Amino acid sequence: MKYKIIITVLLILFSVSNQAQTKIIAHRGFSDIAPENTLIAFQKAIEIGADYFELDVHQTKDGILVVIHDNTVNRTSSNNKTGKIRELDYSEILGVKVGYSKKFDAQFPDEKIPTLEEALQLAKGKIKVCVELKTDGIVNEVDKLIRELDMVEEVIIFAFNDKSLVNIKKLNPEVKTLLLKNYANIKTLDFVKAINANAIGVGYDTRLTEEFVTIAHNNGIEVFKWTVNKEGEMKKLIDLNIDGIITNKPDLALKLN
Repeated sequence: MKYKIIITVLLILFSVSNQAQTKIIAHRGFSDIAPENTLIAFQKAIEIGADYFELDVHQTKDGILVVIHDNTVNRTSSNNKTGKIRELDYSEILGVKVGYSKKFDAQFPDEKIPTLEEALQLAKGKIKVCVELKTDGIVNEVDKLIRELDMVEEVIIFAFNDKSLVNIKKLNPEVKTLLLKNYANIKTLDFVKAINANAIGVGYDTRLTEEFVTIAHNNGIEVFKWTVNKEGEMKKLIDLNIDGIITNKPDLALKLN
């Protein structure tokens, strides 16, 4: 009887720990309530207790790593600035306001495009960061910055380009990497393992199953999914023991987790 009780308690604890291990990632920061990829969005993700915030990195004409999703400033500029990131100097980027007035009106009039260094310094010791490489050829600079800030254990590098992940692993075997795939199946996991990535992030075209998640975990691969904003899907993914939910609504995901 005594042993049955112990076993039951252990099973309960195991179940709880499994349920608790789903990480909640604030997509481009807490982008449901603040302009995406801004310091205010990252700060709000910290304040609600998200496990990570995710950001996107481009490089300016003069070599500065900046945080923005698109390769132009056109969509998110709230002061009518235009131009490709790689064709603009950082001084020009500083003149772009990204309060995203189409969504937030005049709530955030002074938000600017942050540098990667600013975003990482804000996060250091408070929250982990998913750094998505949006362009080729910036691996060395990203690795150098992460090392300088002593944040190797506080970041995970995302990329659709598998070569970028292979290259950053060569520079720094300790850094965690995640391959992004809109559609993935069980065969994709073999490729993830072959490039020595730690995780896979799947998109809208992938319907995750218990089999997929189990095989991934058995091969030491974590599974994330983007961009999950509906409560029902969040619950299903948590029940599947997924490792990370990337969402614009991290507050909702945290309540469910």
